[in-house]
Amino acid sequence: MKNTVVKTTVLLTITLHGCSSSEPRGTPASESVDAHAAEVAESPDIPSVTPVPAILPPIVARINGSTIVTREELERAVRANETKAGQVVPPQFRDLVYRRVLDQLIDFYLLLQEAERRQVIATADEVDSEIERVRSSYETPQAFEEKLEEWETSLETLREETRKDLLVAKTIEMELETALAIDDETVRAFYDQHPGQFSTGELVHASHILIGVSPTASEAERRQSSQTAKDLRIQIINNDADFADLARRYSTDEATANNGGELGMIERGQTGESFENALFALKSGEISPVVESPFGFHIIKAGQRQEGAITPFQRAQTQIRNILVQQKRQLLMSSFLSNLRKDGNVEILI
Repeated sequence: MKNTVVKTTVLLTITLHGCSSSEPRGTPASESVDAHAAEVAESPDIPSVTPVPAILPPIVARINGSTIVTREELERAVRANETKAGQVVPPQFRDLVYRRVLDQLIDFYLLLQEAERRQVIATADEVDSEIERVRSSYETPQAFEEKLEEWETSLETLREETRKDLLVAKTIEMELETALAIDDETVRAFYDQHPGQFSTGELVHASHILIGVSPTASEAERRQSSQTAKDLRIQIINNDADFADLARRYSTDEATANNGGELGMIERGQTGESFENALFALKSGEISPVVESPFGFHIIKAGQRQEGAITPFQRAQTQIRNILVQQKRQLLMSSFLSNLRKDGNVEILI
């Protein structure tokens, strides 16, 4: 599995048009799966793509005659993504996910070939540094070794794939270096032309307890979750329990539960309609009735309120420069990959 797990780190670079790391390569495609899930949750429309055969041929793509993408490599990439996402690809998204993962693999190999053409070099010290960075992200050396076993790979294979990652990352940075040149006049013009992006409406500090409900839950399960939320709210209203303690114990929102359910300052438009309407109707310190959303049932607590404000240019200019650099990198990267495909010979065999 590791061959594919490694390749997908720089695939995230390709997707985001930024710089790569040598995190194990299940990441980018898994994020693609996550992105699909989020997109589908918001819209029933699924982009139309050419159907992928139920049984794939041994070779699914050739890149410039010298590199192939095999059936096993593509399927390992998809499985790695499913593992990272914690779910299998739903049947209705199979074609879309397989096509996108295959496109990412092709882009990776095109970039790797371009790195070789440009004679880009990744030194042993650079590879060692990246390996150590990955190794240090695990609590113990044994945990790292166990992860290598899970990936069905060796340290030497990881080193070689990390070297390839670095070659591709360096090639991308060489191509996108000009994106960093954004002059002050351009930054100021963006600020003046987009005033809405640098002003805020009223903000409310929010905390919540979420009793999550699966989209496939039965009506009885939904009623039970709703009742659980109502029971917890009664405890809070009667001062029988602390809101933050209940959030830590019962909230299914893993991102906020450990922090007592705190969401931070919320502006209109940042949350779903039902959540927003309930939150902004509260006074500071008040607790909402149980609120239903697509995620489940919420108990919301309003905190400090803050009036809207305009961010002065001096504070906004760094953010603006970052936005403009990212936009320019995206355009350059899209053009770069398009030219590599146009100048090369990519055969997609499915």
